Amino acid sequence: MNKLLTSKKNKMRLLVLLFVLPLFSIGQTTFLNGVPNDLDQNKIIFLKREPVDVIADPKESKAEKYVHHRQKNHNRVIDESNQELAAAALKYPFEYAIATQSSYESLVPAGYKYVLISQVYKNEYLQKHPEEDELIVFEYFILDVEGNIAYKVFELDEMKVYDSKMLMRRLNKEIKKVFPDAN
Repeated sequence: MNKLLTSKKNKMRLLVLLFVLPLFSIGQTTFLNGVPNDLDQNKIIFLKREPVDVIADPKESKAEKYVHHRQKNHNRVIDESNQELAAAALKYPFEYAIATQSSYESLVPAGYKYVLISQVYKNEYLQKHPEEDELIVFEYFILDVEGNIAYKVFELDEMKVYDSKMLMRRLNKEIKKVFPDAN
């Protein structure tokens, strides 16, 4: 049993790595832990969730029915999640903007150096049925879009990725470690 758990853990880590690497632009990305030391002096972009096309046919198979359900549920809950993000972001102590995965790059020229990013925003996990007992864990990074540095700040499993209040609490907790006086 222990070997099975280790094998699943290793498989999960490989999946996370495969999901995370395509997030970053061409070139060498440096990975660090924590938050950037100059976060208090720079603007960050938070990503809100976007709807997905519901393409799975629930009549085709049990797996397709499950994927169809995941896609519809995603679209059903994102409005509330995005509203929670807007409200929870008010507690973020520094300058920020909220955009989508598909539009955030247009804000970079306006002085936004960082983006809180994760593979979860690409919605690829909604396109297939996960293996039995598989819980997908998403890593969240503060990406320095100028320096191509990704700061890993926390992880959330797929059951919590729509909880924007939790997302902001986790981020603010990490910020307090570097900026204890941040309000």
